[in-house]
Amino acid sequence: MHPVGPRSRQKARTNRRELPEYLEQSHIEALIRHAPHHRARMLILIMWRAGLRVSEACRLDIADVDLDADHPALRVRQGKGQRTRVTPIHPELAGALRTFQDFAERRTGPVLGVHRSTAWSWVKTAVSAAVDAGDVPAGRHVGNHTFRHSAARHWLASGVPINVVSRWLGHRNLSTTLIYLEILPVPLGDMAKVP
Repeated sequence: MHPVGPRSRQKARTNRRELPEYLEQSHIEALIRHAPHHRARMLILIMWRAGLRVSEACRLDIADVDLDADHPALRVRQGKGQRTRVTPIHPELAGALRTFQDFAERRTGPVLGVHRSTAWSWVKTAVSAAVDAGDVPAGRHVGNHTFRHSAARHWLASGVPINVVSRWLGHRNLSTTLIYLEILPVPLGDMAKVP
């Protein structure tokens, strides 16, 4: 038996894959209620309902949001790897965007116009208030990316095909999206139906 050296331990840590942290819908709704102001509520809603990275949510421009189409959608420019993608807008997010302060009056400019460090402080404030109120369990690690993970899980659990989820998230490879199958409440498929 060979001793485990520093390189072996480092390789083992690298190969170990952590499951994504996510929140149930009721917990995200609680965070939105406890957000410090309307811009913070909109930030959380955008990251969750559109599955955007925090940097994408912060850079989202009004000109990239189409609420008038038969299927409302938003264009994410300069996503990871400088890739652009189109993501459908959930009805709840579409309604919130329509009533968002000043949204209808402006044609260009950022939806939120906030730096990611400020966005993180808004999320921390919401988490702290929701935990204090008993609406979110204490001890949960909630970061900006948690909302994106939660979106992927909720989409898959609702029956959206994984290749579609991968496109909505802007993943270059489907293999990146496959990890979300491991956190579904019920595995896809039913063994009892296999002939």
